[in-house]
This record gives sequence, C-alpha cells and structure tokens, in this order.
Amino acid sequence: MIKVATAPFMDDATRAALASGRAEPGLGLFLDVLMEMRGISEWEGEAIAGAALEAEAPATMKPDALAMALAAIDRGPAQKPAAKAMAYPELAGLPIVLRDAIQSAEAKRGWSYSGPGIKRLDLGFAGGAKAEIIRLEAGTAVPWHSHKGQELTLCVHGEFSDGHATYGPGDFSAFDGAVRHQPRAHDTGPAYALAVTDAGLRFEGLLGALQKLFGQ
Repeated sequence: MIKVATAPFMDDATRAALASGRAEPGLGLFLDVLMEMRGISEWEGEAIAGAALEAEAPATMKPDALAMALAAIDRGPAQKPAAKAMAYPELAGLPIVLRDAIQSAEAKRGWSYSGPGIKRLDLGFAGGAKAEIIRLEAGTAVPWHSHKGQELTLCVHGEFSDGHATYGPGDFSAFDGAVRHQPRAHDTGPAYALAVTDAGLRFEGLLGALQKLFGQ
C-alpha cells in the first residue's frame, strides 16, 4: 500500500511517457520494481501500458526499422559475463531488474559513505531523476530533512520508519518539498530503499547550515 503520498507521480502524461519509453529511466526502474514486489502481473502491466499508448501521437519510423528489429531478434540476446557476488548478500533476492542495476553500479563506482551507518549506491541512470539505493544499518537514522523537489522511496529490504509511517518491502512514499522526515532503520537489521529524486535534499541544523555555506 502507499504509506504517504503528497506529490503526484503517475499522471496521464507520465503513464504515456512510460508506455512509449520516453520516461525518466529512474522512474521506469522504480515502477518495474514496485510492480514485481507488489505482485502486479506482466499482463496487467502491459494492459496499463497499452491504455497509455492510446493517448500517444503516432511517431514516424525509419524505413528500415522493421528490418533492424528482425535482425536484432535473429541475433538473440547478448551474452552477459558472469556477475560478481553482490556487496550485500541480503539483496540477492531482489527483483532481477534491480539486482542487475545494483551489480552494474557496484562494478562501476561502488557504495559511498554518507554518514555513520549510512551508505548510498548511485545507480547511474541518465536523465534528470537520480536513482540510488540507500542502506541504513540497524537503528541508524538519516538526519531530519525535506526535499528541494519530489522524492519516491520504495522499501526493498528490511524495515524503517520516518515519523509518518512504517515501511516494509513493497511499501513506498511520495513526498514533495512540504514534507520533513527522518527515515530510521528498525533495530532488527539493516534497511534498504530505492529512492528516485528530481532534486537534492534540504537538511536541517548543522548540515543545513553547511549546505547554505557551500551553496548546495
């Protein structure tokens, strides 16, 4: 279920963009993972996409588009090299589309330190929306903050609370700049979230003062 939703993220324009492949890659990943974790079947997803495409204006294709598509089918899927083990084994059970994104990001840049008990993995998607995995050690909290834009957060492993609700795997929130919160992992173990944002965070207290000082 949606725990908190104060920012729209699935209007008609977004649905049409997703169906036609024009949406932000990070948002597309978020919805793919959400659908699998919530048990929305591929058939239902195709039905949603098909309905959205009805609203799209026809696009002119290249003369050789069909030949290129058939050639790609004949070539078959590209063989991928064997992936290395994930840095955190507890993530091995995530939907495959997210596991692939995590393993690719780990190979390219790895996890970054964001404070005691907090690590982030930038998934490296192009576009204006940033997609990352946030890891909180058991009992660890992110400093109080709001957002300069919109943030979608999907719990993918473990549990955390943020002063508004408690989130387990498959629960998500949609926040805008009017909401302040402090995600805190439960003491039972680490918590992981997939976060997609279109702008940065706005911290409070000392971190907020440093943000202003350095113009961030």
